[in-house]
Amino acid sequence: ALGLLPIDHPDRASALEGLAWALDRQYSLSSSLDNLTKCIRLRSEALELHPTGHPDSASALEDLTWALDKRYRLSGSLDDLTTYVRLSAEALEHHPTGHPDRASALTDLAWALLCRGVQFSLLDDLNKSIQLCTEALELCPASHPDRARRLEGLAGALGGRYDRSGSLDDLTACIRLRSEALELLPTGHADRASSLEGLARALDRRYDLSRSLDDLEQSIQLYTE
Repeated sequence: ALGLLPIDHPDRASALEGLAWALDRQYSLSSSLDNLTKCIRLRSEALELHPTGHPDSASALEDLTWALDKRYRLSGSLDDLTTYVRLSAEALEHHPTGHPDRASALTDLAWALLCRGVQFSLLDDLNKSIQLCTEALELCPASHPDRARRLEGLAGALGGRYDRSGSLDDLTACIRLRSEALELLPTGHADRASSLEGLARALDRRYDLSRSLDDLEQSIQLYTE
C-alpha cells in the first residue's frame, strides 16, 4: 500500500504508521534491531508529514519517542538519547495543564532526562526528572489506577539522584515511595514482582550504608517473595 502513495498523498502518513506498527510488533517477537530501526525511520517520516498543530502530531511524536527509547535501551546510542529527550520535551508541549494524558507525557520526559542524567552524571537532568515525576504523581490521587506506576517513577528518579549525590534523604524517600507502590500491587498483579525487586534493591543500598539488620532482613524477605 505504501508504494502506491506518493510523498504528497494525504494518506501516506497513515500508511507509514501502519507499517511502522507492524514492524514494532515484529520487533517485540524477534528482538530484531533491524526491524526497530526501520520502524524508527518510518515514524520519523510520518512525523515530518504532521506539522506543528496537526491533530495527529502528538501521537506521532509519542510513537517515535517510544521506539527511540527501545533502541536506546538496546544500543546505548547517544544520538538516540539526545533525540529522545528533545522529542519528549516537544511532546509535553502538546499536553498542557488539564490535558488527560499530561501525567504520561511528564513521565516520558522524566525518564528520558533520568537516562541522560544517570549516564553523564548531570545533576540538572536528575533534578528536572524528579520535578516532572512529582508533578505526574500529583495528577494521580490515591484512587488513580496509575498511582503505583507514578510512585515507582519518582522513586527511580530519586534513586538516580542518590547514585550521583549520595544523599541519604533521597534514598529514604525512594524506599518510602517504593513501599507505598508495593502496597497498591496485590499478590497476582503483573507489576508486583518488579516492585518487590525494586524495593529490595533500595533496601540493600541503605543496608550498605547503615548496616541495619532490619533493612537486610526485609530485603531478603522481598527477594524471597
